[in-house]
Amino acid sequence: MDQNVIKVGDFVIVQRQGYTKLHKLKAHGTLSLGSFTVELDNIVGEKYGATFQMKNFPGNRKLFTLEKVDEMPGITSINIEKSGLDNRNITDDGQSQNLTTEDISKLKSEELNSNSIVEKLINNSKTFNSKTEYSQEKYIKKKEKKYFEYVQIRRPTIRLLATMFYRQDPSKTLGIRIDDLSQILTYSNIQSQGTHLLYDSGTSGLLPAALLHQLGGGSPAHLIHLHPGNECQKSALVAMNFPPEQLNRCINVNLYSVLRCYYQQKETFDDPPASKKMKIEEGAVPKKPNWQMENERACQLLNKGVDSLIIASKEHPNALVSQLAQFLTGGRNLIVFNQSREPLQDLYLHLKEKLDFIHIKIVTNFMRNYQVLANRTHPEVNMTTGGYILTAFKLK
Repeated sequence: MDQNVIKVGDFVIVQRQGYTKLHKLKAHGTLSLGSFTVELDNIVGEKYGATFQMKNFPGNRKLFTLEKVDEMPGITSINIEKSGLDNRNITDDGQSQNLTTEDISKLKSEELNSNSIVEKLINNSKTFNSKTEYSQEKYIKKKEKKYFEYVQIRRPTIRLLATMFYRQDPSKTLGIRIDDLSQILTYSNIQSQGTHLLYDSGTSGLLPAALLHQLGGGSPAHLIHLHPGNECQKSALVAMNFPPEQLNRCINVNLYSVLRCYYQQKETFDDPPASKKMKIEEGAVPKKPNWQMENERACQLLNKGVDSLIIASKEHPNALVSQLAQFLTGGRNLIVFNQSREPLQDLYLHLKEKLDFIHIKIVTNFMRNYQVLANRTHPEVNMTTGGYILTAFKLK
């Protein structure tokens, strides 16, 4: 089946203006978008990137269905007759709107058109013409966003997922912004060959998904994904809808379990417990648990050396680098990301004392997003500075 066609079971990104939401598509499933409950059956079989208009479901005023449209119509500019000089005489007493809640709900059910609804809200507002020009523009944008009736179904990409997770809660991805992610991928020199080692203690699967996407499908490259818990975080990893062949080349193993497996002697590791020897002699072959087989796969690859080492951790990185740097092949890069500068400064001094790492540096991007409007150009009010990245080059 065409990979560009939306299927049941796929993860999709539903975009409504600047708002995006990740959703796993189920048969006869619904999705909540603000105050709208939307049925998604009509998007199955359509192509990614298609635009749909929300239509009121017959017999249910709170449920909406999607109807495909060729293109999303532009927002019609609303003519403003006059504006006030300031807002000092406007009182927010809840009595400025003549339309009641029932009237607005009736408008939404009869004709779900944002322009029509906003125009009627303006015409029935007692204070709109008294507001300043800036306040009127802000009011119109707020109402258009609330009643906007078009959505676009998009295929999940690394950029969309990184932007969406960061907007929802930066702590869920350790504060990794899209510019931080691009720098990590660049410094690590990920290619469609070799073996790459990642330790990730909480990026919601964003880093392993980005690295696996960079490796590409049908390549011989492998990714060893180390994590501190029983199960790794893989929200972004499964959202990318990777084919099974590509997912199989990402080995998710617990850090402590795989190190214990690596340091044990092979004879001791493969030797079964005494209680099971009798069953083996009788012809029964004990089946190894999946985590043990994954550990063995990872150990075989670690024994040959890895082509890059990437660490994104909440913990102090010194102990992690001391344990994992031995697997890094000479002539390759070490990349460590942390939200704070001080742990990387400690690691910088630690690596300076060693003789096998050179060109050690700490970098950060103070990227700022700006609002660009007439007489109102300034940096966004709510923003963070991202994190810090330490890079080093290992000698042969």
